[in-house]
Amino acid sequence: MTDPGGFSYPSPPQPYGAPDSATQPFSAHATGFAPAQVEVDEAPVAPFYLLFDVSYSMENEMGALNQALRDLKDQILRSPILADIARVSVMSFSDSARVDIPMMDLARDTLIGSGTILETRGATSFAAAFDALRRQIAADVPALKAKHSTVYRPMVFFVTDGYPTEDDAEWQRAFNDLVSATPYPNIIPFGFGDANAENLAYTTHPKRRNESFYFIAKQGMTRADSIAAIAKIVVQSVVSSTQSAAGGSPKITLEKAGTEDVLQQAPAWDTV
Repeated sequence: MTDPGGFSYPSPPQPYGAPDSATQPFSAHATGFAPAQVEVDEAPVAPFYLLFDVSYSMENEMGALNQALRDLKDQILRSPILADIARVSVMSFSDSARVDIPMMDLARDTLIGSGTILETRGATSFAAAFDALRRQIAADVPALKAKHSTVYRPMVFFVTDGYPTEDDAEWQRAFNDLVSATPYPNIIPFGFGDANAENLAYTTHPKRRNESFYFIAKQGMTRADSIAAIAKIVVQSVVSSTQSAAGGSPKITLEKAGTEDVLQQAPAWDTV
């Protein structure tokens, strides 16, 4: 389904867990009132992972990515509802992968804005990225379920400018382990520079006809324009997808308005 703001996956993210009788307060951002006690199943959370390539070829793009984190935090700070529902983790990878910001309400973050979060290092190991992401999801989802009865399926924005340094068998093994795990994430890849369309299609998950897409910079686009467009989609899609959950009709909404001249939205559908 396409709307004026962008492409929306019609299938809503699937929640984990079941309602129980425990209670938990909503956060009371920018209010003078004590937080109200609500049933846990009234406070779902939507986890997002921002998985960024920070290999040396990305040196000139670090400023745009760090600004995207500041923009996302600003959006969340302006909306208590977003802060209550969105949980965001920032991960980066080169020849190794690490968690730069653990899964959290970004309104409570103390790192973004106080310094540089993302810095270039090393080569480009997709295997390291996918192995680390699988382990992190396995740790984060149970922790979220312990506090919230409804946890929507994790959504991953995977951003790269290049080709993996390891052989295909190694990184594809890591990716297949990631998407066969329970729970598996929804993954939307973004590529520019030397990124390979075939690899971006492979790393899109799940692959469903008329639903699954990746984004790649159009031929002739500058790296600066490409990363700016990618950052815009990532920030606005986190906001829009979270707003849909707050409205009671959760769906993955990719906000691509204003980026169509720079990025191509390409299908990644199953074949036989």
